[in-house]
Amino acid sequence: MTHRARAPLWRQVADTTSLANAHAHADSRHRRPLWDALAAGFTSLEVDVWVVRGQVLVGHSVPRPLQTLRKVYLDPLAALVRETGCVYEDFDEPIQLLLDVKSNPTRSRQQLEKLLGQYPGVLSAWRDGHFIPGAVTVVLSGTLSGTMYDAPLRWSGVDGRLRLSSTKVPSDVMPLRSDCWPELFSWSGEGPMPGDQRDRLVRLVGVAHAAGQRTRLWDTPDRRGPARDRLWATLLDAGVDYLNTDDLAGAREFLLARR
Repeated sequence: MTHRARAPLWRQVADTTSLANAHAHADSRHRRPLWDALAAGFTSLEVDVWVVRGQVLVGHSVPRPLQTLRKVYLDPLAALVRETGCVYEDFDEPIQLLLDVKSNPTRSRQQLEKLLGQYPGVLSAWRDGHFIPGAVTVVLSGTLSGTMYDAPLRWSGVDGRLRLSSTKVPSDVMPLRSDCWPELFSWSGEGPMPGDQRDRLVRLVGVAHAAGQRTRLWDTPDRRGPARDRLWATLLDAGVDYLNTDDLAGAREFLLARR
């Protein structure tokens, strides 16, 4: 048995080679959603959440009463940061925790802010518009995508739509812009990407980056093979920040090989 195999779980994660462009999409498809993604080096993680009767519950189609965001994600991340001072030792930026909110947006935001505010020093914050980095930055999507929230102290930003990147929303409010690949592009990685679609991709990413916002596209083809590799390489070459995938091992292999 190797020294790495004997090391505590938090030590194994801290020692993992991080992947700056990897976004773990469907937490519900993995046995240990948080630890599986961290063990693979992913620097962006997505989780479906519901605000129900004052609790923030995890669940894809329906909330799971015994699975709270605190128990499954926030407390383990806080313990990891407490032990090591970071998530990955080779990654000096906050990792991203993308909360895909499924519940009523009006009631959800304040409850989420209340919960997140219990993790100072672990989670990033915005105070009077100034970013205070922590080990983890929370971004809200789903029903809260694109919604503004004005408070002197915030513990979350919001996701927006990439196709609306001309909208003047500052990056301190909207640090991420995401969009649905099949709704914008027909190319699936087979053969060369049509020039007009490539130009549109580069333009959308460029506008978002000029505003200081990162980019992600979901529903990209995710079946292993040359087509996916070609599409992933095209996304990275265009400057897309996160490859959205359920295939943790496949993305890790691809990104390490590309290095």
